[in-house]
Amino acid sequence: MLLPDTDGRHSLYIKRYLWTLAVAWTILVSLSLVWNSVQIKEQMLEVAHIEARVAITKDVIYRRWNAMHGGVYVPRTKTTPSNPHLADASERDITSPSGRQLTLMNPAYMTREAHDLLQKEQGILGHITSLKPIRPANKADAWETRSLQAFEQGTDEASALDWINGKEYMRLMRPLVTEQACLNCHGHQGYKVGNIRGGISAAIPMAPLRTLERTHLIQLSAAHAILWFVGLLGLFIVAGKLLQSEKAQQRSAVELAEMNAQLKEEITERTQAEEQRERLVHELQDALANVKQLRGFLPICASCKKIRDDKGYWNQIEAYISAHSEAEFSHGLCPDCAAKYYDDIRKKLKKDT
Repeated sequence: MLLPDTDGRHSLYIKRYLWTLAVAWTILVSLSLVWNSVQIKEQMLEVAHIEARVAITKDVIYRRWNAMHGGVYVPRTKTTPSNPHLADASERDITSPSGRQLTLMNPAYMTREAHDLLQKEQGILGHITSLKPIRPANKADAWETRSLQAFEQGTDEASALDWINGKEYMRLMRPLVTEQACLNCHGHQGYKVGNIRGGISAAIPMAPLRTLERTHLIQLSAAHAILWFVGLLGLFIVAGKLLQSEKAQQRSAVELAEMNAQLKEEITERTQAEEQRERLVHELQDALANVKQLRGFLPICASCKKIRDDKGYWNQIEAYISAHSEAEFSHGLCPDCAAKYYDDIRKKLKKDT
């Protein structure tokens, strides 16, 4: 019995389904990797933003503290000379009772000193600037100029990735709002309380964050690679089991078909044997019926000894018995008939002997 070739079609269908799932899984893992990579990069930028905001916030707070107290006195040394922009201050330089030479440090001077120290220790750049700076070194660069102009239009913060001296930085700048204490130094420039008189910026070096970012990306890529491999391995294992199950079902179907074919052959043989047995039974019954006829009453002619059959025909007794039994006849003469019909021949034969 021939079976339809379903094994090849089902196996091909399973393989196509497997490769479809494998491609879909690869795309899904790739999309996850890309999305998480973007998230990590954005997180690193946000960390840089936060660091810059914290640095600027601290600068503004200690500048305000300095301004509230009218400045602070520090020892006058080669690294902290007198501020030339405070030459008009009556007590710019003083001598302590012990004889120490002290100089007045205003908020801007103190901020510059703090920025220099922060740059040496942390690599963070700080800068106070204005479109009308008192100190020429505080002149704004191109990016700071655009930011200051944006502050005058109502923007409260500016930030951007920028390269300074061949290094990448996250730059962030906020406006400096004129307060009452600021007028002691900047009142002659025409500023009033609430005016935007400049900006304060911080530039966070991105190198440490990029290193951390690369580490996270490598870990993320390794995790996704393992996840992708485990997923594909699971798919191939399941597909292998499905193919084995399909082959086992096909083998069972073949065996069942062979058993059905064998069973049909046996049924056919038994049917033929039954038919043959029935034919033999009928033949035996016919033979028995014929035998019974020979054993019953036979119409026989009293004169010629012919027998009448069931159809009304008269047959020689030899022909009738031969037709209704297995007996055969051999003709001869009994002594009485021989004496009756061939007596002269009998006598002659007897005389010769």
